[in-house]
Amino acid sequence: MDDSCVDEYAIKCGLRIVADTAKVHRTDAARQFACGQPMLSIPPLYALPVRAAEASGASSEEGEARPVDGNTRCEFCFHTLPARHPRCSQCRLAQYCSTRCLSAHWAVRHHFECSTASTTDAMAAKVKPAHRPSLRMAAGVHAVLAATQRRPRWLRIQAAAWSQLVSHRSDHPPHVLRQYAQISSILSATTGTQEDETVAALCRFGCNNFAAYDYSAHAVTGHLCSPLVSVLFNHSCFPNASFVYKDGRQAVHALGGIDVGDEVTLAYVDGMHPRSVRRKTLADVFFFTCTCTRCMGVSARGKIDSLLDRSAPDAMPTNLPTDYAKHKPSVDPWVMAIVRMLSRLPSGSCKLADQTILDAVCGEQPHDVSFDAYRHWLECQDECLEGVSDNPQLWPWASVSSLYVLAFYAMAYPPFHPLVGTQCLEAAKIAWNSMQVSESPVVDEQLVRGLALAAQAILEASADPSASPSSGAMSLTKQIALLLDQVAAF
Repeated sequence: MDDSCVDEYAIKCGLRIVADTAKVHRTDAARQFACGQPMLSIPPLYALPVRAAEASGASSEEGEARPVDGNTRCEFCFHTLPARHPRCSQCRLAQYCSTRCLSAHWAVRHHFECSTASTTDAMAAKVKPAHRPSLRMAAGVHAVLAATQRRPRWLRIQAAAWSQLVSHRSDHPPHVLRQYAQISSILSATTGTQEDETVAALCRFGCNNFAAYDYSAHAVTGHLCSPLVSVLFNHSCFPNASFVYKDGRQAVHALGGIDVGDEVTLAYVDGMHPRSVRRKTLADVFFFTCTCTRCMGVSARGKIDSLLDRSAPDAMPTNLPTDYAKHKPSVDPWVMAIVRMLSRLPSGSCKLADQTILDAVCGEQPHDVSFDAYRHWLECQDECLEGVSDNPQLWPWASVSSLYVLAFYAMAYPPFHPLVGTQCLEAAKIAWNSMQVSESPVVDEQLVRGLALAAQAILEASADPSASPSSGAMSLTKQIALLLDQVAAF
C-alpha cells in the first residue's frame, strides 16, 4: 500500500503531517484557514445508518438466520426514509430517501457490496443487536477493500490510511475481544476472511470510527469508518475543527481562525462531559490520556473547565425554583454577560473573550456553575417545553433555562461549534414565544434578533443549516429566516 498518497492529499488540502514526540505525529495547518473554511471533504471508507431494530431488537433464537431489517434511514445520506422510497433493484435491501441518493450510493460504494448484502443481513441476525453494526462495518469494509479494479482516488487514499490505523488490540478488555471473536467466526465461516485479521479490524473500528450527528434533531444518525480523518487529526477537548457528514462525504472545516503552524484537532468525545468523564472515556475507548490545555487547566478555558468540574450533585442552582408559579423568572448577571457576548458574534469576531468569561464565573458557587448545575437547567428547559402546550405561563421559565444552557455551552464548546449555534436558535425561539405571553420577559426583541443572527453565523460556518433535518422538520435556515421576519414585524 502506497502510504505517500496520504501525505500528498494532506499537502493538497493545506495541511502538513509532522512528527511529535508525545503524540507520534500531528497535523498542522500549512496555510491560514478562516472560520468555517473547509479543509477536506472525502467519502468515508464505509458508512452505515443507525438502525432502530439493532438498538432495541432481539437477536434470533438458536442461531437461526433470518433477515434483519428495521432500517428507517437512507443508506447514503442517513435522513429519515419517507413512507414511499426506492430500494436497490438488485439486492432489494439498501433503502434510500430518493433516487438521487440511490444513484450516488451505487456510484460511490454500494456496487462493491451489493452482491453480498443479503449474506451480511443473514449474518447480522446471528449476533446480538448491539453487535450488528460492528459486523456490518467489518463486512462492508472487507467488501470495499477487496475491490482491486478501478479504485477511485478517494478509495486509494482511504485504503492507505486504513493500513496506518493502530488497532490497540492488546489494550482492549477481554470481554470486548470475546465479542469481536464471535463476530469474526461468523464472518470467516461465510466470507472466508481470516478471523485474526477481522478481530484486528474490529479493534481499529472501536478506537477510530466516527458518529454522524444530526444537529437539528440532536441525534446520532450513522457510523463512519474514515481512516484518513482518524489518521490526520488528533483529539482536543476544545478543538479548532469539526466535521459534518453530508451527501455521502465527511467534510472537515475550521471552527475559528487557524494560523500556519497551528495543530488542527477534532473532539473525540462530547465537551459537555466533566473532565474526569472525558479523560476516562478517552483512556478506555481510545487508549490515551488527554493533555490538551483544557484538561490540564493551564489556559483560561482550562480554568473554566476546572470550575465546571466541581461536584454539586445535591444542590440546586440558586436561581432554579422548585415551583415555577411562585417565583418570578430572572437570569443571573454572569449568564446574561455570556449570552450578550454570543449575540455579538455576527459582528465579525470568531472568538469569545475567554478571560472575560472566566472573570464572570470565577466567584460563583458549585451549585450555580458546574456540570451538575448544567444538567439541572437542561432538565428544567426540557420539562418546561413539555408543559407549555398545557400551561403557556411556563414559557418565561423555559426561556430562562435555555439561556443558562446556552451559557454553559459557551463555556464548554468553541463559539462556532454547531451545538452552540443550535442552542442560540433554540434560546431565541423560546424567548420570542415567552415575549408573547409575558408582560415582563427576561429578554427583548434586540437580543432575540442577535441570538438568531448568531445562530445563522455559527451554523453557516460549522454545519449545513439549509439541509432538511432527518426528522422531516423545517430546516434551520428557514427557522432562522422565519424568526427574523417575525422580530422585524414586531
